[in-house]
Amino acid sequence: MSHRSEELAYRLRQQEVLAGFGLFALQAMDLDALLQEACRISAIGLGSELSKVLEYRPDEDKLLLRAGIGWRPGVVGHARASADLGSAAGYAFRTGEAVLSSHLGAPAAEGEDRFRASQVMVEHGVRRAINVPIRGRDWSFGVLEADSPQENKFTQADIAFLQGVANILGVAMERVRVEQAVQESEESFRTLANSIPQLAWMADASGSIYWYNQRIFDYTGLDFEEIKGWGWRSLHHPDHLERVVERIRRSFETGEPWEDTFPLRGQDGSYRWFLSRALPIRDSAGRILRWFGTNTDVTEQREAEERNQLMTQEVSHRVKNSLALVASLLGLQSRSTTNPEARQALEDAYARVQTIAQIHDRLWRQYDAQSVDLCGFLNDLCHKLQETAMEHRLEFHGHSVMITTDRAISLGLLLNEIVTNAFKYAYPEGGGGPVEVRLSASGGELRLEVADQGVGLPGGFEFSKHRKSLGSRLIVNIARQLQAQVEPGPNSPSGARFVVTMPIQQS
Repeated sequence: MSHRSEELAYRLRQQEVLAGFGLFALQAMDLDALLQEACRISAIGLGSELSKVLEYRPDEDKLLLRAGIGWRPGVVGHARASADLGSAAGYAFRTGEAVLSSHLGAPAAEGEDRFRASQVMVEHGVRRAINVPIRGRDWSFGVLEADSPQENKFTQADIAFLQGVANILGVAMERVRVEQAVQESEESFRTLANSIPQLAWMADASGSIYWYNQRIFDYTGLDFEEIKGWGWRSLHHPDHLERVVERIRRSFETGEPWEDTFPLRGQDGSYRWFLSRALPIRDSAGRILRWFGTNTDVTEQREAEERNQLMTQEVSHRVKNSLALVASLLGLQSRSTTNPEARQALEDAYARVQTIAQIHDRLWRQYDAQSVDLCGFLNDLCHKLQETAMEHRLEFHGHSVMITTDRAISLGLLLNEIVTNAFKYAYPEGGGGPVEVRLSASGGELRLEVADQGVGLPGGFEFSKHRKSLGSRLIVNIARQLQAQVEPGPNSPSGARFVVTMPIQQS
């Protein structure tokens, strides 16, 4: 489940950066800035350390490293690669086919023996690469390449992403060429805008739309007269229209970039979800001349995310039921045994399973499964513990501290052991009493205190001397796992105090 969530987030990120690059490419006029941005977007989208644009130089029959990310000083603008079929870049340039290479620079027995690696790639330890051609309608510029010294393999989906960047780059470079030659011809701009995969539009400074690309007509089945100006509102679902209009009006009034996600009705009457963005285009004085916007279809990504969430809920529900069954069996066993020690051990096990079930239930409900606000998490846990011992008064005080989920779970189990021990042993005469939990953090270190006002600890108390107690062994083992120190001592004016200190992040 975690791998699927990571893969989904990875592909969604690629879609987002590709959409952002589309907007940038449609407005960029400087070729060097465009090439550098393509390298940056490629590195971000693929999580690669190195990327580059290689420009073919026919007078040398070489590929010049024209722009790049991650290369050592003196490489960009100077290094050259072979343009023949023996190199991966040369093969992509000559054939127009994408090339995925693994184990570059390794012996042939390790897998990659089709292409030789350039000296620059060897010096940077490159082991895997993707090369895709950068082409216009009737010309070839060179190659867009992503490189990494890591052994992980790029996938076919990664090739599709990088080819998408290269396609947009090729279209954008063609636009720059045409616009520089014909003084920003509006017709050439519209031709290029129609070639991008998103729905695209332009509005005047007030927000009234005066142009759409062909894709929006293909999607909606409507003509320009029906959706010009503010007529686009007819395409929106009634449940979202008011919110969308309010947010886009605010951007038109303030000049701030606009972004929103909402459903749009297609010509078949069904709705699909679109990630929509718009940027203001300003003159040299900073005045807004027009707005340019795009709508990117993200329906499949949203549906995949919803399916993933439903599967998570189903698995969590089954885990919760299984834990409840285990706890029920432990409870039945504890009530049927006549041995006091066995009954106490079963009751302790029952309480621990209940705690694990509560922790699981709390964590699966949150959106971010990687980290948790420890303050809210421990506060909820203390409320649950209070319900099991109403004769005591358990209070929690703390400040927000973000921590990884794994460490929060372990710390929750540690707190459970200390608090339940206080419930059992601090007030032996019955009637209960107060137990206070405090959470604080400073300088990268977390501090958790548990104090009662009971009979206190026996003289010379140390966890190491109570190894027969399962609770003490659990405390010692969990503390070791967390790289934590647990210091028992007296409370004032009476009772016991346990202080847990640990690094917020695992070293």
